[in-house]
Amino acid sequence: MSQNIFYFYLKLTYQVSDQELFNGLKNGDEQSIRMIYSTLFPAVRNWVLKNSGNEADAYDVFQETLEVVLLKIERLNSSLIGLIMRVAKNKWIDKLRKSNKESRTKEELRQLRDHEQLDGEEQYAINKQEKYKLMEKYFSELSETCQMLMSLLKKGMKVEEVVREMSFSSANTLYRRKAACMERWSTLIKEDKLYKELF
Repeated sequence: MSQNIFYFYLKLTYQVSDQELFNGLKNGDEQSIRMIYSTLFPAVRNWVLKNSGNEADAYDVFQETLEVVLLKIERLNSSLIGLIMRVAKNKWIDKLRKSNKESRTKEELRQLRDHEQLDGEEQYAINKQEKYKLMEKYFSELSETCQMLMSLLKKGMKVEEVVREMSFSSANTLYRRKAACMERWSTLIKEDKLYKELF
């Protein structure tokens, strides 16, 4: 039984709609999550394995796909299996394209991508996730002082409180340090080869 047929068979057996599965995934419902893993991961794994990947690649792509669906997709505009497969395929194609060990030609990758086009919201969600990962990667390379300063400000702590917490001499010192941190962060991000593709 193919994965798509198995998926629809289970949905009929348990009388659950795509929207209910989508809501269950977003709400952390264990039965919905088990059903999604048991029926959809094998389909993603098979596709990745057929396209120059291995089991670990498939697992990573599936996890990243669910992260996009959980955190970035606000509403279900198509079938859940269609959404997950489109996002997973596009994520794997992006990984192949960015890999130095790329074994496929640009034409092959274009044909793969053309086969599964994302809608605007899905593409926006993936791009947003990739931007966040790039920013997070270089945030960890900033000094401890920069990381602490920016984390406190992000939490909404007032300037005066941050000045005291970090033992700065004044608010002006804080603003100068913040500007220097932001400039360093921006420089690191812009030096990454993915920057031009994502921003």
